Amino acid sequence: MPSSPRLPWRLVAFSTVLATAAAVGTYVVLADDDTETVPTPPTLELTPDDEAPSTDQVTFTTFDGEEVPLASLRGRPMVINFFASTCVPCITEMPAFEEVFQDVGAEVSFLGLAVADRAEDAQALVERTGVTYPTAQDRDSTVITALGGTVLPTTVLLDADGAIVASRYGEIDADELRALLADELGIAP
Repeated sequence: MPSSPRLPWRLVAFSTVLATAAAVGTYVVLADDDTETVPTPPTLELTPDDEAPSTDQVTFTTFDGEEVPLASLRGRPMVINFFASTCVPCITEMPAFEEVFQDVGAEVSFLGLAVADRAEDAQALVERTGVTYPTAQDRDSTVITALGGTVLPTTVLLDADGAIVASRYGEIDADELRALLADELGIAP
């Protein structure tokens, strides 16, 4: 196999010194306090301009099209899990929620809400993941907004009076959900 020609060491050394000098010069020019500063880009507002509706005012929609006030579910502690059929962490955690639901479903209500998702896609996901706890739609994201969520998946624990006692953002497994229920609601399997 033919060998590639080697560059003279003086050329390599000169190129290295030249590149280092260029980098230092660029740093000095850009770091100089006398130069014009680059304006800061505007911040992206993640919350709506209007105040979020209270939990007494929000409704979710069943897959049959029925509007259900969230406040009508008071009386038992509740786990609300917000998901979407396009959210990989949501899909991953749904069987864990089903597992915990099977353990403690008599003591705490579970509700899965598909956020801004097509009903048929959300229902197919529910079926594919084996979820048997009640699921419905948060078509226009009013429920997740009212409960302070901004990302998917979001899990919110409500006490029997409908007050938020804990919120978790991101994927959680069955053990983390059990610990959250025990710590925040005193429910342990």
